[in-house]
Amino acid sequence: MKVVIAVDSFKGSLSSLKAGEAIKKGILMADSKAEVVVSPMADGGEGTVEALIHALNGEKKAVSVNGPLMMPVLAEYTVFPYNGNDHVFIESAASSGLTLVPEEKRTPMETNTFGLGEQIKHAIHGGYRHFILSLGGSATNDGGVGMLQALGWEFFDRAGELISNNGNPLLHVASMSGENVMGELKECTFTIASDVMNPFYGPEGAAYVFAKQKGASNDDIDQLDQDLRMFAGILHVETGVNVQAVLGAGAAGGLGGAMVACLHAEMKSGAEIMIEMTGLSDKIKWADLVITGEGSLDEQSLMGKVPVTVAKYAKTHGKPIIGLAGRIDTKLDKINEYLDAIFSIQTQCRTLEEAMLEKVTVQQLEVTAGQVLRACMLAIPK
Repeated sequence: MKVVIAVDSFKGSLSSLKAGEAIKKGILMADSKAEVVVSPMADGGEGTVEALIHALNGEKKAVSVNGPLMMPVLAEYTVFPYNGNDHVFIESAASSGLTLVPEEKRTPMETNTFGLGEQIKHAIHGGYRHFILSLGGSATNDGGVGMLQALGWEFFDRAGELISNNGNPLLHVASMSGENVMGELKECTFTIASDVMNPFYGPEGAAYVFAKQKGASNDDIDQLDQDLRMFAGILHVETGVNVQAVLGAGAAGGLGGAMVACLHAEMKSGAEIMIEMTGLSDKIKWADLVITGEGSLDEQSLMGKVPVTVAKYAKTHGKPIIGLAGRIDTKLDKINEYLDAIFSIQTQCRTLEEAMLEKVTVQQLEVTAGQVLRACMLAIPK
C-alpha cells in the first residue's frame, strides 16, 4: 500500500515532521511492505519553516532588526529554491510578534512593523526578489506603516513634518510619499500567506477584532480604527487600491492591506501555498491512502487549515483520506464532508498536560496509525 502523510503540527507537542514520522512508524509496524511518504505541512504559521527546509532544502538566515518596541532582535528568515528561483519566506512574527513584547508593555499604541521591513530590505540586498510573507501573531496595529518606512516610504503628519519610526506611526499619518522607495522593489514579487479574511477597518476590521488581545483599551481601539480608516483613504489616493475591498487586508494589524497596496502582494491561503510548493498534489495522485491531521480537528479546521485543505486535494484525485487528532469535535458532520473518517489518538484517560507530552503524543500516533492502517487494508487493495 502507498501512503502519503501530510499533517500539520500538533501544537504544543510535535512538529509536523515529527508527527509525520511517528505516523509512518506506526504504519510500517502494521505493514512493513507499505510505501510511505511524509510530506510535512503547515498553513503559513508555526511549522512552515521546518516544512520548507525539509521539502525544498531551505536555508535559514538571521539578521538583527528592530522589534515591535524598536529594540534590537535577531530575526530569521528562510531561503529556498522553487521554480528556478530562490524564494524568501518571512514570518512577520519573527520581527513584529507579540511574544517579543513583555506582557506589561503590550499595547499596539507603541508597537510597529519597522523590523519586518528591515528583514525584507536585508533579503533584497542579498539579491533575493521573490517573497512569501506569513502574517500572524503580531503585536502591532500600525497598518503596515512601519514596514513601509523601512522600505523607503515617507509619512507626514498634519503639520507636514516627517514622522519618525518610534511608537506607532499610524497614529500621526496625514500623507505619504513614495519618492525615496527602494528601486529594487519593482523587481520583486510578494505573496501573502494568511487565512484571515478581516477587512482593514470597521467592526470586523484589524482594530476591533484583534487589537484587544495585543493590549489595546476600548478607547485605543476606537482611535486605531479611525486612523486605519484615514490611512485607507490615503492609500487609495496614492496607489489606487481600495484596501477595504481586499479580503484579509486587516491581517496582522493592517499589514495585509499595506502589502497589497504598496508591494502589489497577492493574498493566498497558507495551506494552499505549502501544497503547491511541496508538490503534495502529485504525491496524492501516487498514493492509495492519504493521512492528515493536527492537534485539534474542529470547526476551526474548516477555515483554511491544513487537514481540510489537504482533504480537498485527496477528494479531487479520488483518494480516501483519514484524519488523526489529539482532540476531535463531537460535531463532525461538516468535517466529514471532507475527511472520510477521523480518529482521536487518545487511547486512555490522561490529564491534558500528560496527553500533550512529546513522548506520549509520539506513542499515541504510532499506535493509532497502525490500527487505522489495519482497518484500511481490509478495504483498500495493497
